This record gives sequence, C-alpha cells and structure tokens, in this order.
Amino acid sequence: MMDRSKTVAVIGLGRVGSIIAASLLRNGFFVYGVDKDRSKLESIKRERGLYWDEPKVDQVLIKAYKEGRLVLTVNGEEASKFSRVKLVSIPIPLKGRDPDFTNFKNAIKELSKGIKRGDLVSIESSVPPGTTRYIALPIMEAISGLQGEKDFYLVYSPERIYQGRGLADLEENYLKVVAGLGPKSLEEGVKFYSKIAKKGVITLSKLEAAEVEKLAEGIYRDVNIALANELALACEALGVDFWEVRKAANLQPVCHIHLPGTGVGGNCIPIYPYYLLSVVKKLKMEVVEAARKRNEMMPKMIARLLDEFITYKRLRVNKIAVLGLAFRGDVDDDRNSPTYELIKELKELGYDFLIHDPFIKKPSKKVKVYSDLERVLKNCEIAIIATDHSYYRSLSYDEIKKMAGKDIYIFDARGVLDRRMFQEGRLRIIGVPPKLEIAHIPID
Repeated sequence: MMDRSKTVAVIGLGRVGSIIAASLLRNGFFVYGVDKDRSKLESIKRERGLYWDEPKVDQVLIKAYKEGRLVLTVNGEEASKFSRVKLVSIPIPLKGRDPDFTNFKNAIKELSKGIKRGDLVSIESSVPPGTTRYIALPIMEAISGLQGEKDFYLVYSPERIYQGRGLADLEENYLKVVAGLGPKSLEEGVKFYSKIAKKGVITLSKLEAAEVEKLAEGIYRDVNIALANELALACEALGVDFWEVRKAANLQPVCHIHLPGTGVGGNCIPIYPYYLLSVVKKLKMEVVEAARKRNEMMPKMIARLLDEFITYKRLRVNKIAVLGLAFRGDVDDDRNSPTYELIKELKELGYDFLIHDPFIKKPSKKVKVYSDLERVLKNCEIAIIATDHSYYRSLSYDEIKKMAGKDIYIFDARGVLDRRMFQEGRLRIIGVPPKLEIAHIPID
C-alpha cells in the first residue's frame, strides 16, 4: 500500500543515519531504518531514544515508528527490495592509519541484492576518495546484474552536520552537496535532496570531487586547531598571553584562529586526514601530516604542562580530577576523545585520577566516570578541564572551592574559565604561562 517512490532505506542508524531518517520522515517519506545493532532498534521501539542532544530526532523516530511510517530492521536486503532510494551511512573506521572497509562493503553487498531498475543509491558516509566509484559501484553491479547510470542511479552526497544541531543543518543551514555517476544520476540525486534541503543543492562535477570536499572541511579544521595549539605553546614559551593575541588577530576579517586544547576527537576530524593520505601516498602532504601529528601529541604535551605546574607549585598530589571525557563540549560522545590519551599520559607520569563528565554515562573504554562533580573534587588536589562543557564554563573559584571543601588548583586546558573569578595563582590556562623568569618548555 506504500508509494514506493516515497520509500527510502537508510542503511546505518548511527547519529548521522538517524538524523537523515528523521528528516525524511518529517518531509513525508516512508523509511526503512537498517542497523545491525539491535539495541539501537530496541531503543526506538521502547521509546528510550538514541540521541538526547539532537533536538527532535528521537521524537520524530519514535512517533513515526508508532504510526507505522518507520520500519526498523537488521535486514538490509529486505529494506532495499521495498525501497526506491537507498542511503548509506556506514562509518569506515581506521585500522592503524588505513581505512577498514569491512562493514561498509557488507552493507553495500546487502543492499545490492535489492537494487531494481530506476532505483537511486546515495553514499552519505565520509569515505576515502574513489570509494563510491571503485569500491561501491563494482559490488552493486556484480550482485544486482544491473549497470550504474543505465539501470540504476548512483550519487555521493556527504552529510554536513554539526553534532547537536543535525536536523537544522541538514534541512535549513547548509547547501546539500551532490555528485553523480553520470548526468542521469545527478539529476535524480538533485531531485531527491531538493525535497529536504531548503537551502538547495550544489552539484559537483564528479564523485571524487564531492568525496574530497567532505574531507577538506574536516582537514581544514584539523590544521587550524593544530595551528592554534602551536601558537598557544609558542605564546607560553615567549611569556605572552595567547588569548589576548587570538582576540586581536581575529578582529582581522581574513583571520580565524581556532581554539587550542587537549587534542581533537570524534569520529570525523581525526579520521579524515588519513582517508585522504591513504589514497595519495606518493604525494607528501606535509601540512596535513604535521597537523595530525601536533594534535595527536597534545594530550602528552598537556600532561607535561600539568606535571610542570604541579612541580612549580610544589604540590603533593594524590589524585587529579579530570573534568570531561566527551570529545567535545555538551555531547555524550567519547569516540576518539583526547581525554583517553591524557589519562594514559597521567598514568605514565605516576598520577592517579578521577574522571567527571555530566553527560557520559557509559564510557566506550574501561574507565570509571562520575556525574557528581563534588565527589570528584573532594578527593583531588588539582583539577584539569579536558572538555569544554558549558557546565565547567560557568564555574567560579568559590563554587569549586565549596565543592572541593578546600583550596584547589585548576589547569584549564580548554580556556573556558573566566580568570577574573579565580584567586591569583590558583588557575593555570593553556596559552598563558605561569609567572616564571624564563621560557619554561620547548615547543617540540
């Protein structure tokens, strides 16, 4: 009884896939939601939701499931058979520095069994350049017995969302990037995405251009963050306040220095450089490589700076309060969080620690995390802010002292605290050197 032309299979109900599914449902489509993780499907069925920090997404999915407009399944072949459009949102993790296509290929194989003439397939996953044409397409054609562009249509259209505002970004804030296998595929892709992207669609000349475009967005941020980190360290070595420098520099319209910190996390920015590097191995991308190296070194550098501050203040430290396990502020996502590397470095320096995070309930690695900040601070002599949660940003020294039950030192590795609200000498901020007579740490 369904209109197959309005039926879409979303392969992968991670954060991005769930946002896409919710947007499609809001715009009148019938959706098959496919994921091998049955717990995700059960969360929607039992009205527990998946992503509390993505406004409206859970509500849309739960409501649509109850109304029968969303079918949840682990069977990608079945979903593909009953849909005209198939959207693939399967992440490609790294194995070392190389992309691991195992799950991606398996998903493509399943959906290929259900491809029919006139169907549209769109790859939304962030991928190494060439993946759509040279990995996905041959699998589809071999299994379906059909030819891309002639019998079915294939496009690459990368997701462009910022975690915490996914629906708004997809539907209202950004143009949708689309590239096709050929002109017919491109036409079908534009026609489809124009129904959900109110800003419109921007078309690129070939699949690989769209694949690189997505990576370029993340690599730009990785390089800029690395620059901010190096400038912060340079300012410390020179006895200069980085935050003063940054504020003045960014008043110049063409300058946009990012924020320094403990490193770069999440499932995007730390991964994208390696996607690109994996396919241009003969080209030495020295800027990209150096930026990735700098950002990967930051947890170790921050641990060293903290250790130096403890020595400078002649503190006897039994435990350090590590504030923030999420990779970014105000999310419950700890994938590739630099905090994990930070606590590893603290261990190697001989420190014990307690971790606080207001959002992380089930860490992805075997660590204990507390939601009660007072409990953590009472057992520690010094705290380090590793994640820029808004909750930490609002804290004053008096509030911290009250929770700790004593005077305590703070190392703000994200530059979120208002230094005017702290006693002199109690706050150490990245990019602001303590009062030493000489440069106290080498840049390299």
